[in-house]
Amino acid sequence: MNKATRRLLTTTLVGSAGFLLGSYLTFQGSTMNYKKASRKQRDIDFDGTDPWALEKKWYQTQPREPRQITTADGLTLQAIMLRQPQATTKVAVLAHGYHHSWEQMAPYAKLFFDLGFNVLVPDARGHGDSDGHTIGFGWLDRKDYVQWAQLMTQEFGSSATLVLFGISMGAATVMAASGEANLPTTVKAVIEDSGFSSVVKEVGYRAKTRYNIPHFFIPMTALFAKQQAGYSYYQGDILKQLLHSKTPTLFIHGGADSYVPPQAFHTLYNAATMPKMAYFVPQADHIEAYLVNRARYEQVLRQFLTKLGLIEAPASDEA
Repeated sequence: MNKATRRLLTTTLVGSAGFLLGSYLTFQGSTMNYKKASRKQRDIDFDGTDPWALEKKWYQTQPREPRQITTADGLTLQAIMLRQPQATTKVAVLAHGYHHSWEQMAPYAKLFFDLGFNVLVPDARGHGDSDGHTIGFGWLDRKDYVQWAQLMTQEFGSSATLVLFGISMGAATVMAASGEANLPTTVKAVIEDSGFSSVVKEVGYRAKTRYNIPHFFIPMTALFAKQQAGYSYYQGDILKQLLHSKTPTLFIHGGADSYVPPQAFHTLYNAATMPKMAYFVPQADHIEAYLVNRARYEQVLRQFLTKLGLIEAPASDEA
């Protein structure tokens, strides 16, 4: 073997090893969560400068009832229930975002509680107090949320009214869940805020924009996910799931979203065939539509739920 051949072989081996290592590290960084406790604590710790300080204080002082399910693949998932003081069969089931926990959901828990709903807030698989370290990106979680909806239907009865609400990864979760054939008919509405249309597109987008990782790493990264996490990113077609849904859906997104590109909103909304409504906030970054204009956000949710007959219109809106 001459020197040029050896050099070429060495370069090829080093390049291949670097490619494999880069793909594996991308998989580990994107899909495995080994800091669940510290990330949960991040949402518990806040000071007076936090724009949601009042909501977080309220949230942390509310009585919390524990709930849990065991998934088909053997994970025990945890949730908390905030129960209305007056008995009601209305339940909002909330889905948090990537690398967060139920502690992230204080603003939305209070919003739905004030609308008269009992509020169930799970920790997704691989997050918070729930089992596992593998992040499901909404794809694995979709079946978990069908189970949560089934549990709430068992608890509150077949005449219960359920709303699925999610932000970011949680938005992808509730959209994907809405396309499952065994989703209880008690689920009357879905609200997604800043959701993505495809797991592989979102992983690729974040890898490129945050870490400048070229897209050609993604197929190998997806293979690692298939082997070690039990699913390939290419399976996570949220848009395809959404096309099976008949549940009325409210789509929310920010035009300045740097985490999930606004094109995902347009793709999802334009393709959706169920009764639907859109709220697009041009100046809002990722999951900041509520922060940008709280009154308008609440008004849009009320309008959507009122049109479906799930809540009563405010007295000032009745005519």
